[in-house]
Amino acid sequence: MEVSRLLKKTRLVVAALAAIALVLGGLIYRDVFVGTKNTSSSVNLYTVARRTVTASVTGTGNLVPAQQANVSFKASGTLTEIDVKVGDHVTAGQVLARIDPTAQQNALAGAQANVAIAQANLQSAQTPLTASQIAQLRNNLANAQQTYNDTVAQVNLTNTQDSNQVTTDQNQLATDQQALTFNAAYQAAKQALTTDQGTLQTAINQFNADGCKSQTYPYSGACVADFTAVSTDQSKVNADQLALNGYTAAVNADQARLNQDTAKQQADASSGQRSINQASASVTSAQDNLNTQTESKPNQILSAQAQLASAQAAVQTAQQNLANTTLVAPMDGVVNSINGVVGENAITGSGTTAQAPGTQAPLPSSAASGAFMVIGNVSAMEVVIPFAESDASKLAFNQDTQVTFDAVPNLAISGHVVAVASAATVQSGVINYYATVALNQSNPALKQGMTSNATVTVSKATNAIVVPNLAITRLGGEAYVNTYVSGKAVQTAIQTGVVGDQYTEVTGGLNEGAQVVIPTLKVSSASGGSRSGGGGVRIGAGG
Repeated sequence: MEVSRLLKKTRLVVAALAAIALVLGGLIYRDVFVGTKNTSSSVNLYTVARRTVTASVTGTGNLVPAQQANVSFKASGTLTEIDVKVGDHVTAGQVLARIDPTAQQNALAGAQANVAIAQANLQSAQTPLTASQIAQLRNNLANAQQTYNDTVAQVNLTNTQDSNQVTTDQNQLATDQQALTFNAAYQAAKQALTTDQGTLQTAINQFNADGCKSQTYPYSGACVADFTAVSTDQSKVNADQLALNGYTAAVNADQARLNQDTAKQQADASSGQRSINQASASVTSAQDNLNTQTESKPNQILSAQAQLASAQAAVQTAQQNLANTTLVAPMDGVVNSINGVVGENAITGSGTTAQAPGTQAPLPSSAASGAFMVIGNVSAMEVVIPFAESDASKLAFNQDTQVTFDAVPNLAISGHVVAVASAATVQSGVINYYATVALNQSNPALKQGMTSNATVTVSKATNAIVVPNLAITRLGGEAYVNTYVSGKAVQTAIQTGVVGDQYTEVTGGLNEGAQVVIPTLKVSSASGGSRSGGGGVRIGAGG
């Protein structure tokens, strides 16, 4: 019960507000548009008549070819020729450019050779062997096994010899080192070298302490004796080192021989193992070949057939890759752009064309194409336009359109809507929907990319009763006009249909021939008052 009373009170408040708004609207209308005296000489009248009313939306877009394709090589390589220039007309299948086919030709030759091998293997699997052929295969296996045994024996012999030689070298080195250790003359020479090296260092220190480093030869003062001492001690050290080297020559030779023979031992072991592996692989191959040729063949035939099919598929792929070194036009059209010159690496697989709604025409784009070449079919042109969402909702297929062009004054071409995008395009936060308009005729002055202005008729009423838009006042969702009856303006409610740029269709409340008051703007007179009617500024006079 409490809720019902609250709802009733709310309805009363809403009704009261609506009545107040209606009264205020009428007063504002009267004060702004209607003069204080409604004499026929100051009233601008329109006689209701029938005519055609159209409602339209406008948009600005770009002229695009009816079809466009980004064309690139499917294979990479160096451009060897470009057979067209920007602006040339081309036909579908025409050669546009070529890249170096050497790598693809070699790949095809290799694939064809593999087919020949696969065919031979299949024929071998399908053809029974004779007894002599089987005997030959067994003989091949026996030879491979004997070669393996001989290789193993030779490798083992070489490894044993190398090992013995390294042992001999080690023993000789140990013997010579021991003899040198107990050689009194050698030990005396080592001691003499150590003593003379100490004396030399003492002489050098004295030379430096006396400041002789700052002098150059010949020296003066104490540096003469210091230099002589250093020179004498250096000669003794050199003689000691030479004598010591005579004692260690045999040991050094033993060590060099041991190093050389050890390296040979390692190299022979590695080489021998490779030889054994190769011989073993030959045995396995001979055994497999014998088994393959003498065992049951159904599976072998199937395997050989599969290998042949795979090799043939590889040939087809290689042929296609070779064909891809020649670029051909996918359609008739005009070359819009070329990216590359002879000698450069060709652009491969780059660039796709974003299509406009309902057509193969491209969407306008400010970004340069990444394709090697762009071809456009300009035999027919279309206009692609972004419409605001409020206008796009009114667009439909086949609506009549008038198109003008900024670059070609006084040219207007009719067209029709092909399609409207179902998904929005958002640019800088603004929601638009692309629409495609097909032109009903061509003109040689039109070029791709030209700015185009389209006016699309979204609704139309023919032979309709109409009134000028300026005569209509809308209050509270209702439409009103002032009809002129017996010298007075009478507010009359009407029902409206199509709303055009200047006129609105009247579907009810008004008859043909009735007179409707066209409001005029009140302008202050020089005396400080106001005036209206014929002496004022008329808004939309004459419809």
